[in-house]
Amino acid sequence: MPGESDILKILDISELNKLNVNSKEIKQKKSILNKKTEKKRFAEYLSGRKYYILALSFIYTIGLIIGAVLVKNLDKKEVFDLCSLIDGYFSGITSINMAARILNNIALNTAFLFGIYICGITVFSPFICSAFCLYKGLTSGFIIGVYIIGGSTLFHLGICGINFILYLFSMIFFILACGESMSFSSFLFKSEDNFKSNLSFKNISLYSSRYLLFLALISLASVVQTIAPPVVYAVWG
Repeated sequence: MPGESDILKILDISELNKLNVNSKEIKQKKSILNKKTEKKRFAEYLSGRKYYILALSFIYTIGLIIGAVLVKNLDKKEVFDLCSLIDGYFSGITSINMAARILNNIALNTAFLFGIYICGITVFSPFICSAFCLYKGLTSGFIIGVYIIGGSTLFHLGICGINFILYLFSMIFFILACGESMSFSSFLFKSEDNFKSNLSFKNISLYSSRYLLFLALISLASVVQTIAPPVVYAVWG
């Protein structure tokens, strides 16, 4: 026959098991709620900047089209020379120092991102961010136009396509960063009376933390964009 102390132990164990089950359920519910909250916050974040993001995406697309159309104004020889130059780059891409190229791309993107960040504390953010997206679109469209009109090989067209798709990922983050810059600029300068209070340490810290996230995402995209074409070329080239 179990003694009183044994019965108490059994009861304690059963209670502990119940508590463990309950704590697991609570943790699961908290995890689900946190995920829903994060999704809601991200949706709200995008919603507050949707007009900036849409406008910048439109400007980038216009730049792509203009860049591709500009190639038509070049002589066939100029297009062929440019196409040969890019083909030559892809042909020698496997011999490029990847570490140096990755660091160079990250440094360049960091410089661009820092410029966008600083613009957010000025009234010039809408103009500079729009010019940046237009420039990015023009350069991308021009290279694509050279490949299409220059009659490049299907393989090199494929490499260019892969490179462009990967480039788009980093461009999406750049557009989000530009949208953040324009949104913060509007927030600061919507009222001269509130400028000093809006430019608080808390607001600047939050603004800066978002750019650290953009930097991490753009750097990751740069690494993938730099590594992928040589790998594809080495396997199928």
